[in-house]
Amino acid sequence: MFKRVLLTTLLATFLFSCQQNPESDISYTIAPIMGDSIPQLKIKMILKASPDGTTTLSFPNDVWGQTDLYNSLGSMQLLNVEGVVEKDLDSGRIVLMHPKDAKELEFEYFLKQDFDDDLSTDKVYRPVINKQYFHVFSHNMFMVPENAEDTLGIFLDWTDFPEEYTIHNSFGSQEREQLLADMDLELFGNAIFVGGDFRIFNGDIQGNKISLATRGEWIPFKDENVFKVLEQTLTYQRNFWNDHSQKYFTVTMQPFPQENGSSFQGTGLTNSFATSVSNNDLTDIGQMVYLFNHELMHNWIGHAIKNVNEEEQYWFSEGFTEYYTFKNIAKNKINGLDGTFFITEMNRTIRDLYASSVGDSPNSEINYDNFWTNYEYSKLPYWRGAIFAFYLDQKIQQKSEDKQSLDDVVHRIYTDATSKEQKLTHDYFIGVMDAYWDGDFEAVFQNHIEEGQKVDLVALFDELDLDYSPKSDIYDLGFVFTEDRKRIQSVTEGSKAWEAGIRTGDEVFSRSIWQGNIEHEVELGLRRNGEEVKISFYPVKKGEVPQLKPSAENVEKLGF
Repeated sequence: MFKRVLLTTLLATFLFSCQQNPESDISYTIAPIMGDSIPQLKIKMILKASPDGTTTLSFPNDVWGQTDLYNSLGSMQLLNVEGVVEKDLDSGRIVLMHPKDAKELEFEYFLKQDFDDDLSTDKVYRPVINKQYFHVFSHNMFMVPENAEDTLGIFLDWTDFPEEYTIHNSFGSQEREQLLADMDLELFGNAIFVGGDFRIFNGDIQGNKISLATRGEWIPFKDENVFKVLEQTLTYQRNFWNDHSQKYFTVTMQPFPQENGSSFQGTGLTNSFATSVSNNDLTDIGQMVYLFNHELMHNWIGHAIKNVNEEEQYWFSEGFTEYYTFKNIAKNKINGLDGTFFITEMNRTIRDLYASSVGDSPNSEINYDNFWTNYEYSKLPYWRGAIFAFYLDQKIQQKSEDKQSLDDVVHRIYTDATSKEQKLTHDYFIGVMDAYWDGDFEAVFQNHIEEGQKVDLVALFDELDLDYSPKSDIYDLGFVFTEDRKRIQSVTEGSKAWEAGIRTGDEVFSRSIWQGNIEHEVELGLRRNGEEVKISFYPVKKGEVPQLKPSAENVEKLGF
């Protein structure tokens, strides 16, 4: 439904003086302003006008699990012609209606932060704009013509920012004027833009520039150590893929406050990935090692190798990325980690999958809604895909007497993706694997990916003569929150939560939960019958879940 927001009568067309860069098809001038005492970004764009008098701009209202992003939009107006600006929330469009004889449009809009509370994990994908800095993803910042060519010349003008203000993004660092020639609009829309009090660390790998943009006073680590992990990670991953073609790559790190527990997340983007990390003494450099390796691996698995259907192939783009994260760290001893790290992470992944209430769900249930709204569904393709990758890797090595491995499979897929623009489909993956598999691989794939049957790890460990324990402690929270997480909806009798004294109907006023982690206690502050009580317990139960022993013999047999 269209909502009319503005009607402006301004300068006549013949007075319009075009400021667009002559080499660009569309230009943006970005400037910091204070409007109603609120820090905002003023964005003025110059673009070609549609001859039918209606120019439509894409600007999603709901994306990446976020809703109502139009709340971050301030006033909008056409500057050089009479016209009407309308929001179409349902389709994610901004519609400009103007005279049919207009050749170009000068359109101005304002962007602001639409939340007042502290930054948190559920806010980092919204525009963050304050007096100290801004942190915005491209699709939340730059409107683009809906029916434009796939590639455009785009000009970005940042010259109105103070000289001491850092300007840094997926396309360059400290550049006040940026001309992105023949820019793929999909890549442009998948970028990060930051500015303000960010600190920039620069380096190079085989002549290619890398950088880290970070801000704030970090409690758990030093900037220099984080940058060293970044250098190691990129070097070894590029060596693995034999790909040193990327001339520029950056990582951004945004801290956020968190009183209890530790959390971090990252998003792989064009020439970059953006991270947000809890800034407390429960966070450590080891988490950055994992985060960097996982997200940077997406440069190849997920970006160079694209899924035909995102959620349907998340078992590959997330699960295989997870597996090669563990493998790359251990093989190259990044930050001193080795084969025991690989075993520890695979054991954790096995426990997570076996303890999950959705662990046997078919692949079809990993859809957009489930993935973005349910924690277990969001992690299921990571767990399932990583274990499936481990299974395939070991079986290929066994069949070929260590002459081949899953590495050969993913290298073949990467070559096809880059030379033939082949995208990842289930049929394509099965076809590739047939050359490395002894037997009917399609049936194997159908069982373990399509239907969600767990790999028989006990049989695999026995076959490979690996030392393991058949039982282990697995994660079991033991209770369910109400939807608003303010009360206890139900408790499993006999669970550790039940034994600790948690009961249905308890009001929750504080909580610290390391989701999926059996080594940290769950801590809850509860109210019951007007009284407050503090409860803590380890969220574990015994399960028939095999775990590899981190022995020197196992490390050697697994190739580390």
